[in-house]
Amino acid sequence: MVLNNQKQVCSVCVLFFLLVIGFSSNAQTKYWVKFKDKNGSPYTISNPSAFITTKSITRRAAHNIPFDMTDIPVNQTYINQVNATGAVVFQRSKWFNAAIVIVSTGSQLAAVNSLNCVLSTTPVNRYHSTRSDEISSTQPNAQRGTSVATTGYNYGLSLTQVNQMNLVCMHNLGYRGQAMTIAVIDDGFSQANINPVFDSLRNEGRILGTRDIVAGNTMVYEDDSHGAMVLSCMAGNSPGNLIGTAPKANYYLFRSEDVSSEKIIEENNWVIAAELADSLGVDIITTSLGYTTFDIASQNHTYADLNGKTSVASIASTMAARKGIFLLNAAGNEGGGSWNYVGVPADADSICTVGAVNGSGIHASFSSVGPTSDGRIKPEVSTMGEGTYVCQPGGNFVSGNGTSFACPVMAGAVACLWQANPGKSNMQVLAAIKSTASKSTTPDNNYGWGIPDICAANTLLQSMPNSVKENQKQAVKLFPNPAKYHISFNVNETAETIALYDVLGNAIDFSFTQKEDNTYTMIFNHSMANGLYFISIKTANGILQSKFIKE
Repeated sequence: MVLNNQKQVCSVCVLFFLLVIGFSSNAQTKYWVKFKDKNGSPYTISNPSAFITTKSITRRAAHNIPFDMTDIPVNQTYINQVNATGAVVFQRSKWFNAAIVIVSTGSQLAAVNSLNCVLSTTPVNRYHSTRSDEISSTQPNAQRGTSVATTGYNYGLSLTQVNQMNLVCMHNLGYRGQAMTIAVIDDGFSQANINPVFDSLRNEGRILGTRDIVAGNTMVYEDDSHGAMVLSCMAGNSPGNLIGTAPKANYYLFRSEDVSSEKIIEENNWVIAAELADSLGVDIITTSLGYTTFDIASQNHTYADLNGKTSVASIASTMAARKGIFLLNAAGNEGGGSWNYVGVPADADSICTVGAVNGSGIHASFSSVGPTSDGRIKPEVSTMGEGTYVCQPGGNFVSGNGTSFACPVMAGAVACLWQANPGKSNMQVLAAIKSTASKSTTPDNNYGWGIPDICAANTLLQSMPNSVKENQKQAVKLFPNPAKYHISFNVNETAETIALYDVLGNAIDFSFTQKEDNTYTMIFNHSMANGLYFISIKTANGILQSKFIKE
């Protein structure tokens, strides 16, 4: 967690490189086991619907983002071979072709290492069940000004954090995160299933799912409270008290952090949570976690590691961004301390690292700063993280300090902005935010590009071309999409030729019918696999292209 607590959860861990630890008679150790290849997998990138959700495919298709071998799941045959040694595969990572494996004896470890499919094994954590007492990071209620009602919401004391980004105008235009999906990766969401601040979130069925990566189950409401307070910054809806920045968005709640210790495995857990979010088709990932130092000093990061290419969590963050997800990470709370700089994965490229300011827009002294070790400015933006109004378990409203809160405040704003501009890519949205922020012409390593102006960013985005060319989208209207047996489309001019291709560029056979109004119905052949397909239509004025999903 990017909070000031005894555990230093704002530290970072490199996933792969640890010292080997010995076994005691009862000890169980978790290992990061990397596999050599994905040979023999029953899955192919030409049929992504076999291993990823339609929503995820649609997000990729909307911005011409191809699938590649990192999307293919770990080979089940290799998983079975590891389990046959007596070790237990606990979690899997397709992006890194690896697994977290619980090993109980030295002979099990030797057997795993002897498998032809295994490339390497690295210990990442002792397997334990203890936990420390939770430590609150919040402060008593501070004076924040008078409660103000706007056209749409009575924000109460949360108005400052919302209005500071000029987000109220987006809410008043009706953009409140509807149909946007946000994955929150944190340490637990204590009582979010009963806290009144989330009544509308629950009653409207907008908690789409939960997953506890640490324990390997779906129970996240009995763990730490940090994630619940983070969630309140976005999803809270208590008129006159607190209105989150995306009170109508959909949410997935993932626990990757174990507050009882600070071990390098938490980066592995984070990677697995991010992969799950991608598979489910989320639009945004927000994570108020970060890593710098650990309980075992030999695992500590150094400043040189902050290049976006060393930490596995940082590498995964960049991968998520390149798969079309808008990823936000808290900068960290090490400003002015011995570490001072942002943590991992806040050092990643192509993401939005969020620093903290107070209600007057002044840089919070605890907010971690840049640059990264390879010279990039961090954070990207700064939002209110000092005196942020949040809700604790039990329904208590308090002012809290931490980039942990600045980050979700920003994430909710991104959801509203992207909702208003669905044809834009994640990178276009980030560029617009930076270009219209308060320090856009003079960015620095305290504020980044400054405090966002969401309404100004919205105006800029509306003047930009979409990530998929408008003339192509308007010229070829596909329906239904996704499709099962056939798909229809209309072109504004006579089609000379029509071709159908899969994601590998292979031509696919089909038949079609044509009506007098230039409406065509393409009929799929029986052997056509589920997945993403492209239609290419040649007319007298050029080639038109579109895409659809067969399910």
